[in-house]
Amino acid sequence: MYATSGLPGFDYIIGDDEVIRPGEEPFFTEKVFRLPASYLTFQVDYPVPPVVPPPCLGNAYLTFGSLVSQYKITPPVLDAWANILKRAEGTRLWLANTALRSIHNRRYVADQFTHRGVESDSITLCGPADHVTFLKYYNRIDVALDAFPYNGGTTTKEAIWQGVPVLTFDGDRWASRTSQSLLRRTHLDEFVAEDVQGMVDLAIRLARSPDTPQQLADLRRHMRLYLQASSACDTAALARSLEQFYTEVLSIRPNGQCPVTG
Repeated sequence: MYATSGLPGFDYIIGDDEVIRPGEEPFFTEKVFRLPASYLTFQVDYPVPPVVPPPCLGNAYLTFGSLVSQYKITPPVLDAWANILKRAEGTRLWLANTALRSIHNRRYVADQFTHRGVESDSITLCGPADHVTFLKYYNRIDVALDAFPYNGGTTTKEAIWQGVPVLTFDGDRWASRTSQSLLRRTHLDEFVAEDVQGMVDLAIRLARSPDTPQQLADLRRHMRLYLQASSACDTAALARSLEQFYTEVLSIRPNGQCPVTG
C-alpha cells in the first residue's frame, strides 16, 4: 500500500519518516505508525552474482539503466531520460523488463525515444531472464535511473546490492519516496535530488565529470557492505519494532485511546 486505503476498516498504516512526512496525517484515514528505520527491509538469501567494476572504466561514456517494470516508465519518465541522453552527449541507456520480451513493445519504446530526439543506437532493450542473469544486467550499467511517480522497490534494492547507485528525487507522495528511503538509510544521499530537474542535472554532471568513473569504481566496491550494514537489511530490528507496535496496539485503553503516537 502506497497511500491511505480510504476505508474505515483499517486502523493503522505502517511506513517510515521518509515515505510519510510529519504533517501528512490528515491525508490518511488510518492512524500513522512510523518505523524508526526503513520500512523496506529485506534479506538476500538467494544466489546473486559478484559485484564487478563499472563499465565506464573501460568505455569512453557513461551507461545509465533501469530494470523497473515497463508500466512504471511513464511519458514524464521518458521525457526525463531522453533529456539526459540528449544533453549528456555519448551516454547510453540500458533497459530490461518482462514487457520487453515482445518485439512490439521494444519497437514502441524505441519509437518513444526516437520521437524525443534520441538515436536508437543509444538504447539497449532486453527482455526477461532468470534472476541471476537479470542481476548481471547491472554489470552493464554505471548509474541506474529511477522511475516516477512510482519508484523502483525491489529493483532499487538489488541495484544497490550489485553496486549500482540509483538516481532519484524527493517525490510528492509515498510511491515517489521509496527509493530515497533506501538510499538515505544506506548513506547514499548524494543520489537523491530535490526534484525531477535536479535528477536530470545530476545525471548530466556525472556523465560529464572526468572523475566519475573512478568515483563509481570506489563506491561500487563498498555499496553492498553499506547496504548490509544499514537498517534496510536489519530484519531482526524490523521484527522487534513491529512486535512492540503490535503489543501496544493490543493494549488499547478502554476509552479507545491508543498509546502509540508514531
